[in-house]
Amino acid sequence: MNGLMQMAGAISDANTLVSQLKNFFLVGVLGLMYVVSIAFVWGQTKSVMKAAVAAIGGAVVLAIVVNMASVRDKIGEDIKNPAGKTNAAAVRVVDHIGPAGGDRR
Repeated sequence: MNGLMQMAGAISDANTLVSQLKNFFLVGVLGLMYVVSIAFVWGQTKSVMKAAVAAIGGAVVLAIVVNMASVRDKIGEDIKNPAGKTNAAAVRVVDHIGPAGGDRR
């Protein structure tokens, strides 16, 4: 029983380590890449406008990466239940419409 408890502790420690590594890569590495890409664009072009576009583009990429779980779930829901798909259909029956003069033959 003692070995089982130690194994549970080791799994918990591994999960904590993986979570910390994920946070390190999301915040540290991606943040560093974001700053370096803006600095690279600024260094190459010396243009404030191009550096601002790089900053906005990088922010969009960072937002997608950070929110990847919710994006994945949203896409999965869209695949399961497409917006145009309906399960029920409404049918309207229209009687025969005669000519304008009211003469039905």
